[in-house]
Amino acid sequence: MQEKTFDKFYSKFYDIIYYDKDYKKECDWIENTLEKFGISGRKILDLGCGSGNHAIELAKRGYEVVGLDRSQYMMEKAAEKARNGNLKIDFIKKDIRDFDLGTKFDVVISMFSVISYITENRDLLSTFSNVKKHLKDGGIFIFDAWFGPAILHQKPEPKIKEIKISNSEKIIRLTLPKLNILDHTVEITYKVFYISENSFEEFEEVHKVRYFFPKEIEFFLTTAGFEKVHFFPFLKLEGEPSIDDRDFSCIAL
Repeated sequence: MQEKTFDKFYSKFYDIIYYDKDYKKECDWIENTLEKFGISGRKILDLGCGSGNHAIELAKRGYEVVGLDRSQYMMEKAAEKARNGNLKIDFIKKDIRDFDLGTKFDVVISMFSVISYITENRDLLSTFSNVKKHLKDGGIFIFDAWFGPAILHQKPEPKIKEIKISNSEKIIRLTLPKLNILDHTVEITYKVFYISENSFEEFEEVHKVRYFFPKEIEFFLTTAGFEKVHFFPFLKLEGEPSIDDRDFSCIAL
């Protein structure tokens, strides 16, 4: 996992850049997943919680949520939003590869391709083992990640995203990917420009993201102690992921 991703500048504009991500829809899907698999517990651990959007939405729905992330800047943003919403959420700065909270949860989630930032096999096994250790008997692990067959079929391409904040300010983000088929990763260079009447800021971050194939995920999960593993297209609970699905959803029990 990279040591300097989601640093101060990127964290500052994170929620603006991803303004169009439908966190409510994703939390609807999480709740539907819990119902489908018969999970009635209300205690959730959100791994790689970022600026807290899933954790906050779930807390609003009455769940007892703990958020964990390794970015201090993201933790500060998440805690501030929770305070502003009068929500009690514990946000803890920890690395998901190595943590011990001394308690167990009914549900562990890890959304928005957090698992794809675990690029080394030993770290992936450590992460999954940590998840298993923190789940109650009968608990469930829900996550999404990049789907290898689709990545190789579609091939990542450069993109530009422009976000208008107001009449006088905007953000432009360039996404420049580099595919590495030997280690199943895409190295993404993000160039972000903040432009307003009175200022101009720019920064660059490089994110290394891993794409996965079902059999390898199944191997690491079962090695970590999970007994059942289900794969679906992103935010679906039926069917199988295909070359048209860049992301897949995984449920492990």
